[in-house]
Amino acid sequence: MDAFFAIPPGDVAELRRREEVIRELKEIEGRLRSLSKDPYPSQWLIDHAKQDGGVFNLLEDLREAIFHYQMVRRTRIDDQAFKLVNPAESDILGKLRYARDAEYRHGDRGNCLRGTRRTILDEIEFWTRDPRRPPVYWLNGLAGTGKSTIAQTIAERTFADGQLGASFFCSRDFEDRRNIRFIFPTIAVQLARRRAEFRSIFVPLVRSDPDIIHESLYGQMDKLLVQPLLKSAISTVIVIDALDECEDDEPTSAILSVLGRFVNQIPKVKFFVTGRPEPRIRHGFRLPLLAKATDVFELHEVEPDQIMSDMQLFYKHNCSEIKSRHHGLDDWPAEEQLNQLCERAAGLFIYAMATVRFINQNSKNPKKQLDRLIQSQESGFEGRTKLKANTTLDSLYMSILREAFSDDDPEDDLKLRSVLGAVILAANPLSPSAIAALLDFDPGDVFPLLSSVNSLLVLSKIDQPVRPFHKSFPDFIIDPDRCTNPRFRVHPPDQHTELLVGCLKLMNRRLERNMCGLPDGVTNAEVKDLKQRTERHVCRALEYACRSWHKHLKDTRPFQKLEITRVLHRFLEEKFLFWLEVLSVLGATREAVDALEATEKWLDVSRTLDLTRDYFRFVVAFFSVINTSAPHIYVSALPLSPRMSIVRELYKQYACPSAKIVQGLQDLWNPVYANRGFKRVAAWSPCNRFIAVASRPARATTSATIEILDAATLERLNIFNSPQALGDQRLGFSPDGRTLIQFDPEKFIRWDLQTGVPVSAVFSGRLVLARQSSFSFAYSTDGKTLAVSGASSQSLTTIDTYDLLSGTYTRSYHDPEARIVAPIWTHAECLRFVTVKPGSITMWEAPFLSVHTPAMIQSFPTPDEITDIEEAAQSKCGDFLFLPAFSQLAFKTQDTIFIWDAKDSRFLLKFVPIQNPWPHQGSSFSSDGRFFSHVDLYENIYVWKRSPTDYILHQVLPLHSTKPLLSPNGESIIAIARAALHLWHTRYHVHLPPREPKDEDGFDFLLEFSPNEVLAASVRFMGDTVTILDLQSGNPRLTIDTGMEVMCLGVTASTVAVAGGGKIINWNLPAENCANAMASVDDSVHTTVLACSNLAYSAERSISPDLTHIAVTERGNPYNLHIHSMSTGKRLVGTKVPDTLQWVILGGREVWCMDGKDYVRGWKIIQDGGSGIAGLEPLETTKCPPQVSPWQSRCGYEVTHDGWVLSPTQKRLLWLPQHWRELGEHTTWSGRILGLRHCELPEVVIIEFLE
Repeated sequence: MDAFFAIPPGDVAELRRREEVIRELKEIEGRLRSLSKDPYPSQWLIDHAKQDGGVFNLLEDLREAIFHYQMVRRTRIDDQAFKLVNPAESDILGKLRYARDAEYRHGDRGNCLRGTRRTILDEIEFWTRDPRRPPVYWLNGLAGTGKSTIAQTIAERTFADGQLGASFFCSRDFEDRRNIRFIFPTIAVQLARRRAEFRSIFVPLVRSDPDIIHESLYGQMDKLLVQPLLKSAISTVIVIDALDECEDDEPTSAILSVLGRFVNQIPKVKFFVTGRPEPRIRHGFRLPLLAKATDVFELHEVEPDQIMSDMQLFYKHNCSEIKSRHHGLDDWPAEEQLNQLCERAAGLFIYAMATVRFINQNSKNPKKQLDRLIQSQESGFEGRTKLKANTTLDSLYMSILREAFSDDDPEDDLKLRSVLGAVILAANPLSPSAIAALLDFDPGDVFPLLSSVNSLLVLSKIDQPVRPFHKSFPDFIIDPDRCTNPRFRVHPPDQHTELLVGCLKLMNRRLERNMCGLPDGVTNAEVKDLKQRTERHVCRALEYACRSWHKHLKDTRPFQKLEITRVLHRFLEEKFLFWLEVLSVLGATREAVDALEATEKWLDVSRTLDLTRDYFRFVVAFFSVINTSAPHIYVSALPLSPRMSIVRELYKQYACPSAKIVQGLQDLWNPVYANRGFKRVAAWSPCNRFIAVASRPARATTSATIEILDAATLERLNIFNSPQALGDQRLGFSPDGRTLIQFDPEKFIRWDLQTGVPVSAVFSGRLVLARQSSFSFAYSTDGKTLAVSGASSQSLTTIDTYDLLSGTYTRSYHDPEARIVAPIWTHAECLRFVTVKPGSITMWEAPFLSVHTPAMIQSFPTPDEITDIEEAAQSKCGDFLFLPAFSQLAFKTQDTIFIWDAKDSRFLLKFVPIQNPWPHQGSSFSSDGRFFSHVDLYENIYVWKRSPTDYILHQVLPLHSTKPLLSPNGESIIAIARAALHLWHTRYHVHLPPREPKDEDGFDFLLEFSPNEVLAASVRFMGDTVTILDLQSGNPRLTIDTGMEVMCLGVTASTVAVAGGGKIINWNLPAENCANAMASVDDSVHTTVLACSNLAYSAERSISPDLTHIAVTERGNPYNLHIHSMSTGKRLVGTKVPDTLQWVILGGREVWCMDGKDYVRGWKIIQDGGSGIAGLEPLETTKCPPQVSPWQSRCGYEVTHDGWVLSPTQKRLLWLPQHWRELGEHTTWSGRILGLRHCELPEVVIIEFLE
């Protein structure tokens, strides 16, 4: 242990710290020795007690010296503990997303002045040491009462005596410190760095599950804190300050909700929490689980005498320090002045600190500064402390600003307002040098201007962030009712405009290609010194401009829109990709999505709007690769952009492709972005920002996974596991977006989206949630009752209500003569719904608690010319959809879709699709009625847009989906198609021709390359048209109508062969200079009948590269592998294979069967001396060799599971977009040529790699 305290050679600072501690201890020792020699020590105590703090000062001296010694010792232990973290563990901890500056040792917070806050500090210290006290302590108080100062003191003291495990000081000024999702990871990382026993459990946990950071708050606390704390059995204190400054939309603090669920499981851990008594914080501490485990202390209820005493001590101490630096202040301040200052502070320590800072300004006379403040109005301080924060602080702020705003130079007034506006309105704190760069001021001017109001700011150095000393100052200076002098007041639209234009101009000046000098093809994570490169090349002002320019856009001055648009257009046209680079290396790519969405909403119709929309598609389509690798913006994203995209045209000179797209590059943006997996049901959040998706984990039958996705990028934001298996289920958000209901025929589960914890379960067992049942739900306004409409077990449409607090069914409503139409909705305090029966559409209203006795609100006639509506109204399918805001009814008859305006008794839409439309589960309105979508039986999705008179067809999308769902604002649609979630945007006009499905739709393509890699042959499985593509030019050389359903094909430089049914057909290929020739079955040169009569009954089949043999696995138990001659059709040899090995690949001298993953079996082909095959000899390997692997080329190229194509030297050559990517068995390699052939592609994609 002595090694911990050894002073390293040359550590002068450490030596001086220790000498100071020893000096203090010796001084106390001398005073105690003199006391021991005193024959009358009691008299000594009496005499010193009469002195000002005599005995108390001695004890405080002793305590302070011990504290300093403990701090020195503990700091040394901490430093050594950090050094003991091995590089591998340190690397894992460093990659976690956490708030690096949230610990108590960062920032400029002061601790409590010696002698002040003694009662509360002693009380908290006793709590930390007493295991019988509750595990949570809440220190609450109004703004300015000193909570953070106390928290800083407690953090320092618990650190000094070895109790502190971690601390998190929240701050609304910093993005990572106001994000509640950073709290638990930050605490966990601090504990891991400080405590080896915690680290030994925590690091393996993170290594095995790197996505743990994306868990819900419940999952974070459970896995990052509770499990390691329980297993390590450590005792510690955790400090969380200013919890009220975190962004949290929950009515009850999400952090406290989770803490309440776990705190009793870790009794050795104590949580000290401070925060203002805002409703969500109060409600959190009143939760039953947390209320019993919490001690509470209210700072604003402290006795006035105690506050007055602390205030006097504070002022005396600081005035004494000021006097020591100035001459002529011997009798200053007067006792009367001190009393006035204390009364004026009205219990607000923030006022006292700001006052001292004002008096102590450099180059100012302290006496005159104090005299000015004494002129202010009287404070209300009667009996117990009365906090008149605005009145008290406003007077102080006005006094300080009068001093700062000089009467001499109006230009200085303008500059000072601009600089203060930047401090107040910046999205994140800026340094004086950054403010100068953004506002284009002389750097030497900004710091002096800020220094003139130094007492209101936290201002240290020119390159350090400056921010308001207290959050009350920004509120004051932008409020015309409080800051009544217009000279001082900051006008937000003016300052937002100035900051926006400054950001854009700075980016236009500074941004350039590859600013950080990253190597080609690497991911950001692979650049070990990325942080250092970024700090060196991206200054703080430029970082702020890149991340935050759009946050000022909506609050700008309207009359300057033209000027702003001009600067913005230049930025988008010249610097867009360079901006994405910077965001990528900063890990802030999501800011690009927000910026482009904000810009699109702000702009009028213009060329700049066209740019913005194109760029938005670019960022969303390639979000994953942009976020992962800045260099691949030019290597992957730009080369893979559509041929006619604006971004490709403007920036084509910067493209650095490592691959040539021979076939498959689209001309226009694909409107669909897919998120794959076993997706079953989805739902939009009311705010349009999130999508909930339920999916079935692979091989799971009794559980489901629920993901919360970003509605713009489909990136996962949260995930939690449900014990309910996916069957006939629905998902639905609560109106406030805070909870998600998982509807199941037997049970409804309500999930808290912030914590990821089930809030309640409702056992129903009454509704049938089949795909075609009419389904809808509505909450009561108090959130206590849920109404659900669906088909009952008797196949009647009913409305059931449930008490969410007790989780029980309450009552029902149904009308045997009419059909309830989706949706049901809440109006005021009541539930409303619509029924349809022959001749009438009726709107009803009922209180939630008596829904079985509804009252009729309005009735409309049904259209006379539609006779089929009577039959439809009695059907079991949900053929109706009502739009409450506009009294519009969408319905279908046998072959037509209608939208009926019930109020005006007229049709807004009559449409006959290619085929009968699906029932209303394939329909949806946007909540504002602007858009309506429907799907026909051919799975074409139609989108109409509302005009003043009717609905006009806006989009047609052949998506293979029966469940399109419009977002509430109508700007996006999601749909589940082939177990994948698809997203596209209605604001982009896309009109694709409706499709009429063919028999082969849904099957993968077949693709083969000639051995010399000059030609490619492709056909849809079971299709009849084969295309021969010239790989050099990318143009078709020959198209063959085979006249049969093709199930297998092969190609050489001169011949193509196809197999299907029970035969094989061969064609000779035309000369190389022939382009796009046509051929049919009549042009074939040879037809062979196979010994197996029908290939359709085989599992898999493959033709040898030289077109001499065909291998077939035939279904059975076990399967049989047979090899046939292509010339005679005769079966030559065979063997048995397991039924899991169905995928067969025939090489020149080997044949392989694969299971689609990693397991294979191979046989060597034994020749019979001629051209025949004598037998098969098993090979020993069970690992997939490169020559037959769908993931690897025989030349060493490789496709990774996350879509990267690697060269033989493991260089990242290309990132495959999501809509090109599928499971590995849908790829075909030939040397350095890759083919992608899964069923959702419109054509085979062929890529030739150039390196």
